Amino acid sequence: MESNETLEELRAIKMLLILNALAQGCQQKHVAAALGISDATLSRMFPKGFAREIAKIVERRLVHTDTA
Repeated sequence: MESNETLEELRAIKMLLILNALAQGCQQKHVAAALGISDATLSRMFPKGFAREIAKIVERRLVHTDTA
Protein backbone atom coordinates (compact mmCIF):
# COMPACT_ATOMS: atom_id res chain seq x y z
CA MET A 1 0.00 0.00 0.00
CA GLU A 2 2.79 2.41 0.78
CA SER A 3 3.99 1.98 -2.80
CA ASN A 4 0.59 3.12 -4.14
CA GLU A 5 0.64 6.14 -1.86
CA THR A 6 4.11 7.04 -3.10
CA LEU A 7 3.00 6.75 -6.72
CA GLU A 8 -0.05 8.93 -6.09
CA GLU A 9 2.13 11.52 -4.39
CA LEU A 10 4.55 11.51 -7.33
CA ARG A 11 1.64 11.96 -9.76
CA ALA A 12 0.38 14.91 -7.74
CA ILE A 13 3.85 16.48 -7.71
CA LYS A 14 4.09 15.99 -11.48
CA MET A 15 0.75 17.75 -11.97
CA LEU A 16 1.86 20.66 -9.78
CA LEU A 17 5.09 21.00 -11.75
CA ILE A 18 3.14 21.01 -15.02
CA LEU A 19 0.77 23.65 -13.67
CA ASN A 20 3.70 25.73 -12.49
CA ALA A 21 5.39 25.54 -15.90
CA LEU A 22 2.16 26.59 -17.62
CA ALA A 23 1.63 29.40 -15.11
CA GLN A 24 5.16 30.64 -15.79
CA GLY A 25 4.25 30.95 -19.46
CA CYS A 26 5.75 27.77 -20.91
CA GLN A 27 3.87 26.56 -23.95
CA GLN A 28 1.96 23.34 -23.51
CA LYS A 29 3.80 21.70 -26.42
CA HIS A 30 7.16 22.45 -24.78
CA VAL A 31 6.05 21.04 -21.44
CA ALA A 32 4.78 17.91 -23.20
CA ALA A 33 8.05 17.52 -25.09
CA ALA A 34 10.05 17.87 -21.86
CA LEU A 35 7.94 15.08 -20.34
CA GLY A 36 8.33 12.89 -23.41
CA ILE A 37 4.59 12.81 -24.08
CA SER A 38 2.43 14.20 -26.83
CA ASP A 39 0.65 17.52 -26.58
CA ALA A 40 -2.65 15.61 -26.79
CA THR A 41 -1.71 13.40 -23.84
CA LEU A 42 -0.90 16.46 -21.75
CA SER A 43 -4.20 18.02 -22.77
CA ARG A 44 -6.10 14.98 -21.50
CA MET A 45 -4.49 15.35 -18.08
CA PHE A 46 -6.56 18.48 -17.38
CA PRO A 47 -10.14 19.58 -18.02
CA LYS A 48 -10.89 20.93 -21.49
CA GLY A 49 -9.65 24.50 -21.94
CA PHE A 50 -7.66 24.45 -18.71
CA ALA A 51 -4.27 25.25 -20.28
CA ARG A 52 -5.91 28.04 -22.27
CA GLU A 53 -7.25 29.57 -19.04
CA ILE A 54 -3.80 29.36 -17.46
CA ALA A 55 -2.38 31.15 -20.52
CA LYS A 56 -4.97 33.92 -20.14
CA ILE A 57 -4.02 34.39 -16.50
CA VAL A 58 -0.34 34.60 -17.45
CA GLU A 59 -1.16 37.14 -20.17
CA ARG A 60 -3.15 39.28 -17.73
CA ARG A 61 -0.30 39.12 -15.24
CA LEU A 62 2.18 40.24 -17.91
CA VAL A 63 -0.04 43.13 -19.00
CA HIS A 64 -0.53 44.19 -15.38
CA THR A 65 3.23 44.04 -14.75
CA ASP A 66 3.97 46.12 -17.87
CA THR A 67 1.53 48.86 -16.85
CA ALA A 68 2.56 48.99 -13.19
